[in-house]
Amino acid sequence: TGSLMITHYIHYYITNMKSFKSYISFAEDQIPRGFPTIDMGPQLKVVERTRTATMLCAASGNPDPEITWFKDFLPVDTSNNNGRIKQLRSGGTPIRGALQIELSEESDQGKYECVATNSAGTRYSAPANLYVRVRRVPPRFSIPPTNHEIMPGGSVNITCVAVGSPMPYVKWMLGAEDLTPEDDMPIGRNVLELNDVRQSANYTCVAMSTLGVIEAIAQITVKALPKPPGTPVVTESTATSITLTWDSGNPEPVSYYIIQHKPKNSEEPYKEIDGVATTRYSVAGLSPYSEYEFRVVAVNNIGRGPPSEPVSTRTSEQAPSSAPRNVQARMLSSTTILVQWEEPEEPNGQIQGYRVYYTMDPTQHVNSWMKHNVADSHITTIGNLVPQKTYSVKVLAFTSVGDGPLTSDIQVITQTGVPGQPLNFKAEPESETSILLSWTPPRSDTISSYELIYKDGEHGEEQRVSTEPATSYRLQGLRPNSLYLFRLAARSPQGLGASTAEISARTMQSIPSGPPRKVEVEAVNSTAVKVSWRSPVPSKQHGQIRGYQVHYVRMENGEPKGQPMLKDVMLADAQEMIISGLQPETTYSFTVTAYTTKGDGARSKPKLISTTGAVPGKPRLVISHTQMNTALIQWHPPLDTFGPLQGYRLKFGRKDMDTFTTMEFSENEDHFTATDIHKGASYVFRLSARNKVGFGEEMVKEISVPEEAPSGFPQNLHSESSTSTSVQLTWQMPLLAERNGIITKYTILYRDINVAYQPVELPVVPADTTMTLSGLKPDTTYDVKVRAHTSKGPGPYSPSVQFRTLPVDQVFAKNFHVKAVMKTSVLLSWEIPENYNSALPFKILYDDGKMVVEVDGRATQKLITNLKPETSYSFVLTNRGNSAGGLQHRVTAKTAPDVLRTKPVFIGKTNLDGMITVELPEVPSNENIKGYYIVIVPLKRSRGKFIKPWESPDEMELDELLKEIARKRRSIRLGREVELKPYIAAHFEVLPTEFTLGDKKHYGGFENKQLQSGQEYVFFVLAVMEHSESLCCDPSQITCCYLRSLTQVLSHEFHSSIFLNVFKKKSSSFALERAIESETCTATLFSYSHSLRTLSVNY
Repeated sequence: TGSLMITHYIHYYITNMKSFKSYISFAEDQIPRGFPTIDMGPQLKVVERTRTATMLCAASGNPDPEITWFKDFLPVDTSNNNGRIKQLRSGGTPIRGALQIELSEESDQGKYECVATNSAGTRYSAPANLYVRVRRVPPRFSIPPTNHEIMPGGSVNITCVAVGSPMPYVKWMLGAEDLTPEDDMPIGRNVLELNDVRQSANYTCVAMSTLGVIEAIAQITVKALPKPPGTPVVTESTATSITLTWDSGNPEPVSYYIIQHKPKNSEEPYKEIDGVATTRYSVAGLSPYSEYEFRVVAVNNIGRGPPSEPVSTRTSEQAPSSAPRNVQARMLSSTTILVQWEEPEEPNGQIQGYRVYYTMDPTQHVNSWMKHNVADSHITTIGNLVPQKTYSVKVLAFTSVGDGPLTSDIQVITQTGVPGQPLNFKAEPESETSILLSWTPPRSDTISSYELIYKDGEHGEEQRVSTEPATSYRLQGLRPNSLYLFRLAARSPQGLGASTAEISARTMQSIPSGPPRKVEVEAVNSTAVKVSWRSPVPSKQHGQIRGYQVHYVRMENGEPKGQPMLKDVMLADAQEMIISGLQPETTYSFTVTAYTTKGDGARSKPKLISTTGAVPGKPRLVISHTQMNTALIQWHPPLDTFGPLQGYRLKFGRKDMDTFTTMEFSENEDHFTATDIHKGASYVFRLSARNKVGFGEEMVKEISVPEEAPSGFPQNLHSESSTSTSVQLTWQMPLLAERNGIITKYTILYRDINVAYQPVELPVVPADTTMTLSGLKPDTTYDVKVRAHTSKGPGPYSPSVQFRTLPVDQVFAKNFHVKAVMKTSVLLSWEIPENYNSALPFKILYDDGKMVVEVDGRATQKLITNLKPETSYSFVLTNRGNSAGGLQHRVTAKTAPDVLRTKPVFIGKTNLDGMITVELPEVPSNENIKGYYIVIVPLKRSRGKFIKPWESPDEMELDELLKEIARKRRSIRLGREVELKPYIAAHFEVLPTEFTLGDKKHYGGFENKQLQSGQEYVFFVLAVMEHSESLCCDPSQITCCYLRSLTQVLSHEFHSSIFLNVFKKKSSSFALERAIESETCTATLFSYSHSLRTLSVNY
């Protein structure tokens, strides 16, 4: 192999080089001066066939030697190969004469020697082998032949491309037959042309070389219409469906099937169900007990084939879906009637018989009627009836499956000679004022007349008309578009028969006879008026109003002038229209009419209106932006001023802001310079001119100022919270005037203050105003600043702010939140871990850092007092004393407003039974208040005196009070406690005007305990309110504003006190222990506390 050969030649070369060197060394002293020397000889080289090979050689001597080449010990002829082999010669020292072989072939492989010759002698280089590597790749198909589907008699070309090294020959075969001649076999690519193809066949492409033979098959399919499927087989039948199965009947794939069906022996065409993908299908929507014919058609991509043989079948029976027709009843005697009918139109099977129901009380359910069964007949008699009575009769048909529907009831009077009901009574409107009535006479020998009873609508008065014994009657003089109800009875000399069932008909529509009402005309401006109206009186509309027309004409000296004009609004509920294009200071007359499909109705009375004087047109406006953050606004008077101008009005502002600056100018001014035009913003300018009538139409212009990098830095950079390895930063956008465009991102630059030259820069994309720095060192102070970017680049950095991470082993508070908010105080709360026992105090900063309060962190809450009512405060909880010591948690709350001003009043004094009556305050109505509680707080005694726990009710920690109340609520069920605790005395859904404390009664599940002699108390009224997070109410209505999941308390001290406390409540129950431990926001009102002592009152 090639690898073994290379190893052999290398070994040969090394062996001969050794002997050669020893020879040279031995004869060196005998070489004459100037003898050629080989400075660089050829080296072993391997080249790929068709590539260029270069064998290098350089020699020196005196004189300069001539370089020639030998291959396999024979001279290389460079003149007899079309320049493919050439020697590259170059002068200088040493002489270079490389041998270059282009498009190398296998015959170029051999042992090459470089020979240097001059007058002093000849020097041979060491031989070097050139190996020409030939790539050998077995044949493969780069473009295999593809399958084709063709129409019968069609043509197709099949391409087959194979590659390899050496390139393979490609031929086509059909079975064992060669389609490509041996002496004309192409290399690499062969295209087989097929014409007038009638049969499907497989053609084989064969690619062959010395390295192998491969084959690929192309399927040529001649398309054909599918054969008919097998005869369908009925596998299931119901009253309305037939399930069919069939055999495909086609060896080739079928795209889908078509099911054809029609009633048997019918001349109508087949109905088709398309796109059936399987050989089983249920045909639905058929008629019961009907014979149908079915067949199936197969469809492929050529088209649809012939249908299968048909199959006939009948659907199953079903109960009749229609009632018997033309039911009639007439008297045979005073106690016997004859009833007859016709078969139902849709019997849905073989009628097995009929059931005749009859009764004297048609209001009863039909199951309570008497029943008479008839086998196979359309006529029957019913006897044993009560004379001189009216009977109602119904009939139904039934099959073996079940009963069909009942007919409408007909009436018959059991009186000899009285006719039955007229049949087929119908009413058809003929015009706006007439209806044609028609009927079929009852089967009676003597009918002297008919009596028609009708009324206008359901509640109209009945009218009676007697007609001749005919079969129709035209009722005239009716109102247009009105619904009339009719009944008809036949009369004989023996008396009046039973009347038909009531039918109805509506007269045709007509034009409205009444005009639109309340027509008003109002001038909008100098060229337009607004016309408004109401629809005509319903009784005079005479049809459905389709629209309105407004007629108007110009008036001069009380007379119409010019052509009348018309505006149409095609809306039935239209009630106004703007008429524009009028002349200024001109009088017009307006009328309005409604129209139906029949035409226009009556017009309203004319209304006169004069348009106002014309206002000026649009001024001409030019806006020029300068580089000094200003805009020069210049204008010229409008073309149409309609009188002397009295001035101009300019409105302008940023397009993205709601507020605009408005300025007015005199008629002589024509320019204005707007300052503080922000870069990177779009501005809108609106200019209108004014005359004596008013301001005219505005000319609107917009300008967009190019963006620049921000000229200001982000504001109020601070920390929301921190851990030992992270700090959460928050800031505000640069000032509006300094943004200079849309802020696209922020960049935060921070560093350890102990490492001066290693700041870290972080991008904030998208441009959010919060960022958490993570991966920080514990207990380390960092210097942080931030800058904003627009599309034009970054702005300046903000001033540096320092933050410090927490120590690793330090545990700090969590869930810092507001538990209660009063008028002048806020109760803050937090949580600490169970093992927390640090003596390091927490600090609470508020009022923009001006106020600092220290608190033991283990207390888990702190009441902040002496705040201002209805004021927002931000509270920061930290456990570090220095400025870089990490603002840890921040919450915001707004103190409650000062609302209620009245106080409760005692009615009398405490009696010996420990009771006292108080007049409770009147609370404004509020749908959010769900209930009220009366809360009693016993005061503790110290050294013989009762101690008030607080000077102001706002100083009371409401959270602790609510816990005591909740604990007491549970203890009521368990028994009394020795220690006096706050408790609930009563619960009301509506606060009464008076209440007696200590009457020992139960109110809403709470005991109003007897007041103890000598004990001093404080009582409160507490209201529970439902409150949603999205609600922000008017404080004047005794409500609160919900903010950031905080709670608020409303309080006021006026020798008495009001408290509004918002706490969390899980359900609608007013039980306080559940309210305190809950999730849903609820408001409670502590209203009017009083100190009171039994047997005496202090106030």
